[in-house]
Amino acid sequence: MASSEKELAALKEGKGLITCYDTSRDNMPYSLLETTLNTRDLGGYRIDGTDRLTKYGRVIRSDVANYPSEKDIKFLKDNGITTIIDMRNSEEKERKPHGLANLEGFDYHDIPIEEGSGIPESVEAVPDSYYKIAHSENLAKVFKTIASAKTNVMFNCSAGKDRSGVTSALLLWLCGVRKSDIVYDYMRTKLNNEERFKMIHENFPDIDMNIVIPNENNMYRFFELIEESHGTVQALFEAIGIDAELQAKIVAKMCK
Repeated sequence: MASSEKELAALKEGKGLITCYDTSRDNMPYSLLETTLNTRDLGGYRIDGTDRLTKYGRVIRSDVANYPSEKDIKFLKDNGITTIIDMRNSEEKERKPHGLANLEGFDYHDIPIEEGSGIPESVEAVPDSYYKIAHSENLAKVFKTIASAKTNVMFNCSAGKDRSGVTSALLLWLCGVRKSDIVYDYMRTKLNNEERFKMIHENFPDIDMNIVIPNENNMYRFFELIEESHGTVQALFEAIGIDAELQAKIVAKMCK
């Protein structure tokens, strides 16, 4: 059974799936939606030191769904994934409107994050750009929306790589998922977005693709920057206005 089929089966049945984090052929690129490249579930990651996993179907990360198919819409509704958080800026949204923004049955939230919407000036600047995303005023609004959502949530930026990658990393870290497993989740974008990266290189040959393509060192350095300035991920959440009560709601949303 292909990786995507296993994930979908686990989602339907409420079972755990990921027990080994590797990049074997059984973990080939997949997207939960047929019209996107990088829609993935944050469920199935082990909470360090326990036998519990983050729950499937609760919080989904994605690139933007500009033209969702009827099958995509049905999948999202059938699984109660109807709170949609769009983190793209106004220019990105004007250029390519979100396909779920005005659809009946979806609760669409326009929460733009300017940080991370452009390409950093160098490879070394990527972790700093992630740090800026983590401290964005509107990222706190994203977390508050997730905490208060009455349905399951899908959040997106444009490619599901940087803004979505930082958001995913912080959510998983807050839940107690190991850093190596968070990096594994981050690096899956490298496989999923291979087609997108090729197009960027063809259209913008002067761009250093080492800046654009995910590198595990970027995420590890991001962790270091957070710990150097805040000590713990919980302290970061506190610093951006997500208190212990809201943190507990987020963890409950993803883990209970």
